[in-house]
This record gives sequence, structure tokens and C-alpha cells, in this order.
Amino acid sequence: MNAGITYNKAESSWEWEFADRDTSSFGAGAGAYDDSNDINNLIDTYSDLSYTEVQYSLDGSYNFTERFYTSAQVTYDVFNSDEEYVYGDEDGEVVTGMVGFGWIF
Repeated sequence: MNAGITYNKAESSWEWEFADRDTSSFGAGAGAYDDSNDINNLIDTYSDLSYTEVQYSLDGSYNFTERFYTSAQVTYDVFNSDEEYVYGDEDGEVVTGMVGFGWIF
């Protein structure tokens, strides 16, 4: 029998203004990007990232004979997103499981 708890925390952000971007590599049409600064500065608002994940797991195996066994695992994940990312609110929970039989030959 095994049990485990895993904790993950991720945070990141994109802090810049589009007007500060070096446009010299865009060539002669670089001025075309100037009128989209307001739209492109929205990247900062949806690029913030802050979430936590806590995962609880339990697994084990049982030998019926020296060669025949079974194993099972269940995992429960809890996700908490402090920021709405590109796809919106990503809070949630998920339960996964597995049961298997094996034969050693």
C-alpha cells in the first residue's frame, strides 16, 4: 500500500507594454503596429498565471499467487486558479482510478 500528497504552485505574468517593443525588425511597415497598442496590451491581462494543485493518491497491489496479482490506484486532484486564464476559470476537481491484473511469466 502506498499513499502520497503532491502540492504544486505556479505563478507567472507578462509585464510589458506593446509600445515598448522593438519594431525595427518589422521593416518599413512598422508603423502599422502602432494603432494596435491598446489591443495588444491586453496580452498582459490574460497572461497572468496563478494556480495551485493538490493531488492525493493511494495505490496498492495484492498477490494471489507468486505469479498472479492485482493492483489498484485512485488519485484525487484539486485545482484552484487564482486568475482567469485564456480559457476562463479553471478551478475544479478530478478523480481518476485504475484496476489491473498481472501475470508474471
